[in-house]
Amino acid sequence: MSNENVRAAAYARYSSDNQREESIEAQLRAIKEFAKKEGYNLVKIYIDEAKSATTDDRPNFLQMIEDSSKGMFDAVIVHKLDRFSRNRYDSAFYKRILKKNGVKLISVLEPLDDSPESIILESVLEGMAEYYSRNLAREVMKGMKETALQAKHTGGRPPLGYDIDKDGKYVTNQKEALVVKKIYDLFLQGYGYGKIAEELNYQGYRTKRGNLFTKNSIYEILINEKYKGTYVFNRRTSKKEGKRNNHKYKDTDEVIRISNALPAIIDEEVFHKVQEKISRRMRGPRMTGKRFYLLTGKIFCGECTSAYIGNGYRGGRNGKKYPIYMCGNRDRSGGCKNKSIRQDVIEKYVIDQLLNNIFSEHVIMDITKKILDYAQKYDIEKNEEINYLEQKRKDLSSKIERLIDAIEEGFGDKELISRRMKTYKEEMLQCENRVAELKATEYSWLDSEKIINYLKYCREALLSEDPKAKRKIIETFVDKIIIYPDRIDLSLKVDMKFETERGKVGGGEGN
Repeated sequence: MSNENVRAAAYARYSSDNQREESIEAQLRAIKEFAKKEGYNLVKIYIDEAKSATTDDRPNFLQMIEDSSKGMFDAVIVHKLDRFSRNRYDSAFYKRILKKNGVKLISVLEPLDDSPESIILESVLEGMAEYYSRNLAREVMKGMKETALQAKHTGGRPPLGYDIDKDGKYVTNQKEALVVKKIYDLFLQGYGYGKIAEELNYQGYRTKRGNLFTKNSIYEILINEKYKGTYVFNRRTSKKEGKRNNHKYKDTDEVIRISNALPAIIDEEVFHKVQEKISRRMRGPRMTGKRFYLLTGKIFCGECTSAYIGNGYRGGRNGKKYPIYMCGNRDRSGGCKNKSIRQDVIEKYVIDQLLNNIFSEHVIMDITKKILDYAQKYDIEKNEEINYLEQKRKDLSSKIERLIDAIEEGFGDKELISRRMKTYKEEMLQCENRVAELKATEYSWLDSEKIINYLKYCREALLSEDPKAKRKIIETFVDKIIIYPDRIDLSLKVDMKFETERGKVGGGEGN
């Protein structure tokens, strides 16, 4: 596959006491030759000189990590992995940042996945972070239940029809409440959102903010449970990129709802009639055929490399429709001839492999031990580096104080002292930034119970009837599934690979 459109950054590093075969020139020459051979477009070069063999001052490395979030390049090429980081633990941290930013790390001389432990840690921690974050959110919601029971306003502008009293309670704004009732009446009379907005605007009514009504503002009023007296908290999804998505809601177990907690403006029976009518308007033929395909984005054709997509196939005497995965290139003119595979067959196979090879009791214990060993070693080396950096920061602070004394006493070249002070301050800032990064990666919270509980949760999710829960586990642990005419290759993120003959798994139309 061509890499001509892939923008790459080169990173080179050397220790000042060892500039022989791994000099900057040698590294860059090898990286440039590799990029040219593989067709990468080299757009930027980052170089650092390490003053210590054990701890690095790497301002350009940190700049590269920061630039990776700006879409400046798609890959980072290093000569060897030890040029990217001091140790594999440090490497796992920064690789995750690059991955999150959509940037691939490429080594000229080594395959990247040389540490099974780092792969296991990366895969499991990604899932654990979300799992424990959600659990924490639930616990926080439990703690907020008492406040919610008081049905107090939690901030922002109250909805049309309500004001907030001095105690933070909702009280009815009678003038605005009449507008709310008019909106519900018009909707039940058959007016659409746009027509209701048009009518209200014509009559001089305005929203709580004093703006004209729109389709969206009418819809929000019609679905707001507060109008029937129900206090609702934590329904909306959190903000993304500074903007809240008002049409995306959280799971029911994350939402606090308390009936009869504030003065109702709309009768409950009327409210439910409106919701039923909205529901009928939203339903349509395009929703009836939806089907959840667990392996979307993970399953590919071994013949043409195209993604397999979910589809349907009718077979047998009664023309029964079977949901299948088929090569996305199959139906095109002169397209791929690789066979399709039934959805239930391939999804069961993938789930069985996960259950037997990752989430069985003995493998769970083995993975737990590997993660704990990995995390312990990381924390030891991390703390050593933090101690070194904090001592260096103190030394730099003392140097800056001595320079200030020299200026006050009129000694030395002021311009030279000023430049040196600027250098020391920059080095101090680098130390502080690096310490902050290291402290942000804290594995001391990990223990065997947490890891085992998470892995058992994964196993239960795979055995459940919840397709979204299963999909989360597949995203975390499955790298890719490749369908060949005679076999299926399953690659997992924990460095395990399975092959089977196609006939044993089942595939093709009607099978």
